[in-house]
Amino acid sequence: MSEEKIIKHTEKALKIMSNKEKTWLGKIKELTEEVIIIVFAVSITLAFHNWNDERNERKMEREFLAGVSSDLKAEARNLGGSLADLNITANYYDTVWQQIISNKVDAAYIDSNSSQLTNTLFFVFNSGRFEGFKSSGYLRLIENKKLLKHLTDLYIIAMPFQAHADEMVYDSRRTDYNTYIGVKAPMDSKKIVHVSQILNDPAVRHQIVYYGGYLHERIRQKTQLVESMKKVADEIDKELEK
Repeated sequence: MSEEKIIKHTEKALKIMSNKEKTWLGKIKELTEEVIIIVFAVSITLAFHNWNDERNERKMEREFLAGVSSDLKAEARNLGGSLADLNITANYYDTVWQQIISNKVDAAYIDSNSSQLTNTLFFVFNSGRFEGFKSSGYLRLIENKKLLKHLTDLYIIAMPFQAHADEMVYDSRRTDYNTYIGVKAPMDSKKIVHVSQILNDPAVRHQIVYYGGYLHERIRQKTQLVESMKKVADEIDKELEK
């Protein structure tokens, strides 16, 4: 029943009460009929509004989850690609150290690839969709609470932690390189830094060993993050299939 009809029945009920020609018994009988109609109409109207609101909320939830699944898959692909480059850098550190301890230094290899000592592969992710949904208070719409926990853990803890860890390690590498390598190693006209000439310096050797190990740790953590993003994306896809 439309709001106009509810108003009409309400006005009729008021007229019944003010009608001096009707007996109180007659008024009560007619008024009861009108009240029943009004209560029924209001109940139906509220039920429809609740159903419509719930349908819209479910639509919002599914659109958000579908979008986040797509976001996570894209982030996982990007991070997986950067891991391939990070492995090249870690391999450089490993190779240089093996050459040092075996006393078989390939100066051409070490110097021509010395940019691996300062390169950066920051993990950057787009959390706009998640943050927008969260700040609007809509995370409550996700009915699967286990999925909600996995999703929030990923966006609020795991991914920001890895991004911050990258900032720390690359800032530290850059500072230590400038302090212990960059100002000591000769540079030729082609801007090639001849790190091979200062490998006997304990500080340089420490950089090779320390950051080589740390980069392998970053690879391990980022690989786990890729798997976590894929896992949550798959979890979302299964939820959307229900």
